Amino acid sequence: MAIANAPSAPILTADGIPLRVSLRRSMRRSKLRALALVLPAFLFLVTVFILPIGNLLTRSVDDTLINHQLPLTFSLIETWDRDQQSLPEEALFESVYLDLTTINKFLIANNTGANVDVSDVAWWLKIPPKGPYKDSIVQINPRWGEAGAWQPLKQIVDNSLAYRGTEKEQKNVKQRATFDLCSELTPLNNASCRTLFKALETWDGQSVPDESLFAALYKDLNSAQKILTGKSSTRMNYEEPGWKGVIRTSVRKFKKIEGPPYRDAMIKANKGWGEVRFWQSLVLMKDARTMGYYLNAFDRRYDVDKNIILRSEERRVYVMLWWRTLILSLIVTVGCLVLSYPVAHLLATLPLRYSNLLMICVLMPFWTSLLVRIVSWMVMLQQEGVINDTLVWTRLISDENRLPMMYNFTGTVIVMIQILLPFMILPIYSVMKTIPPSYMRAAQNLGAAPSLAFLRVYMPLTLPGVGAGVILVFIVAIGYYITPELVGGKDGRLIGNMIAYHMQKSLNWGLGAAMGTVLLAAILVLYWVYDKIVGVDNLKMG
Repeated sequence: MAIANAPSAPILTADGIPLRVSLRRSMRRSKLRALALVLPAFLFLVTVFILPIGNLLTRSVDDTLINHQLPLTFSLIETWDRDQQSLPEEALFESVYLDLTTINKFLIANNTGANVDVSDVAWWLKIPPKGPYKDSIVQINPRWGEAGAWQPLKQIVDNSLAYRGTEKEQKNVKQRATFDLCSELTPLNNASCRTLFKALETWDGQSVPDESLFAALYKDLNSAQKILTGKSSTRMNYEEPGWKGVIRTSVRKFKKIEGPPYRDAMIKANKGWGEVRFWQSLVLMKDARTMGYYLNAFDRRYDVDKNIILRSEERRVYVMLWWRTLILSLIVTVGCLVLSYPVAHLLATLPLRYSNLLMICVLMPFWTSLLVRIVSWMVMLQQEGVINDTLVWTRLISDENRLPMMYNFTGTVIVMIQILLPFMILPIYSVMKTIPPSYMRAAQNLGAAPSLAFLRVYMPLTLPGVGAGVILVFIVAIGYYITPELVGGKDGRLIGNMIAYHMQKSLNWGLGAAMGTVLLAAILVLYWVYDKIVGVDNLKMG
């Protein structure tokens, strides 16, 4: 009994370590090795995929820039009786004037949204354009009269001066520091505070700031204010066309306005201030987060009471582009499937020496520049091109009735099918190659006709490859924009072209991001539908 009740001794490894401890250490090392293998791929995925998508989602609802430009205006605009269709009172005109001409918002701590205290006299003070600046700035925010408010800015300058490197590197670091100074003081990341940088170089960091520092601060913040006004006017123009011209002409003429009343002076500077529609559009921009870009992507917008309404008829373009993109993607996918299936079957059933030669023909487009292929099609499809010349030569059409196949929907479909054809052939071929020929022979031996054996036995086995090809081609086609841009013309323009336009030319990043997000969501929904109908488990790439 004593032996039976005695505690069992732990099992030891050859080196005297308890087996449980040794196994735990071994498992920990295995997990660390697995983590080390996965970590690079995970970081790459986060860097090039997850973070950009997060930025896309953020930009699609972000409206903070205009809130930084017009904080006082947006705090007072709720007091305006919009139902009367009359212009606002004098106080709202004054707030717009101050928001567009003063730098007070950069000096006040609580300067956006609900934090704005319109009863604070600091918002209504004006800094003399020609100085002195110190007393006015300290009156707006007494903290600027203390050395502690300037020391973080001084630290940015000292860090850049302490950098050791080549002369070019030091110059770049100092230049970057001028932008960092303005980023610290304003919501802008493209404004440079060079004058303040030079003034802070000579300041000891401890003494009370003198007039020169305040003069440099005023000069750089005034320059930043102009940049912010330019960006904000662009955003305002997206909401109500005409705002950019109103702001551009008004800012120049506002310099001549010495004091109240502001209403008449502002209307005299630009008649736009006398139009109710411009003031109503300000109501729609006062929130830091907006769904307006998403509504715009479907030809909708908010009215002054935040009801969703259709845009004017001449500005309804996006719904038509969404439908065109969907229809073209379906046509291209079906066209690729119809052309690819027999080619893939031929590749899978031909003798090896012939199938290898045919596979080279399939893969050859990947060895040729996409631009070269598109330009080649442009030469072939134009009205004086190879295809039309051949049709005229064979007398299938007359010379006067040449087919228009360039800069339209037809040309876009033809070129996209040719470009995306390999993406459909390869998945189908890879699945067909694994199907044993004995299946067809067995079906025929059991009495099935060749066509019936193909339809009932062979074709269902190829569906995983067909599904993979369809998903691959459709996803690529729905986001395509290079081919439609070059050969589509007006009738072949797709939603991808509009996203590229807003990102590269109009710089309406909010709308471009919203459209990109909708496109991403549409692809995910279609993928989910495919999973429910066919099943992702049945999808095979080979």
